[in-house]
Amino acid sequence: MKIIDAHVHLDRAAGEDILRMAWGGVRVGIVPTPHLMAGLFTSKTVIQLWDKTLGYIVEYAASLGIDCYTTLAVPFYGLDKEGYAECLKALPGYLKERRVVGIGEIGLDNGNDHEVGLFKEQLALAKDYNLPAIIHTPTPREPQVSKITSKVIDILKKEKFPLEKAVLDHTGKNTFKTRVNSGCVTGLSICYDKLTAEEAAGLVIKNPDKRPKIILGSELGYGGAGHLSLVKVAWVLRMEGMKEEEIEKVTWTNPKNIFALPVK
Repeated sequence: MKIIDAHVHLDRAAGEDILRMAWGGVRVGIVPTPHLMAGLFTSKTVIQLWDKTLGYIVEYAASLGIDCYTTLAVPFYGLDKEGYAECLKALPGYLKERRVVGIGEIGLDNGNDHEVGLFKEQLALAKDYNLPAIIHTPTPREPQVSKITSKVIDILKKEKFPLEKAVLDHTGKNTFKTRVNSGCVTGLSICYDKLTAEEAAGLVIKNPDKRPKIILGSELGYGGAGHLSLVKVAWVLRMEGMKEEEIEKVTWTNPKNIFALPVK
């Protein structure tokens, strides 16, 4: 079974967890810039994280058997006005790197003017560079999730961003229909505060017509011991009788095509 983890924070993962992922069939990982970085930080800190991902994380993951790519973005919390401007100015230079396959994670959490403005600026960059975007939305249990998810979709349409390149991540059961009917890609987050492996597998099984725009991510690195969550989804699908070639359309082919990954 071949698996691409389409949203995995390997920068915060233990080496043994990464190794077990590779043993379980995760061959490729996409590491996004987190929307929220711990503590106070500066534009220099953000750029150092981009450098660390492209330099150290890519090589370290490869040494453990996972071919690593990244999506880069300016987090929407923690910087001052000058810091955001400096990061936005530096970002285009990084988007030309071979291992950068998109922009993200960007999006909205509370939907305030700052978040919306930064979201639109980075969507414009993604359009200019013909890149997909990993889009953050609130977790399923947050009270604003339905409202903010709809607002994200409205902004994507108003900004004329190609919906087939917009990955709506952090999907829960309560916003699944809104996402899969939007024209965007639905990112099922198999993580302790979003979906269990069984819940994610159930959504895949019950929606065969939507499968071409469904991908999976573990968000490993943010708790919940999720390093084998995608492996478990694939196992559940197999145990429910889905053929391997059908499972790999979701675990491999879809993310490979959406992010134009040079993998076989």
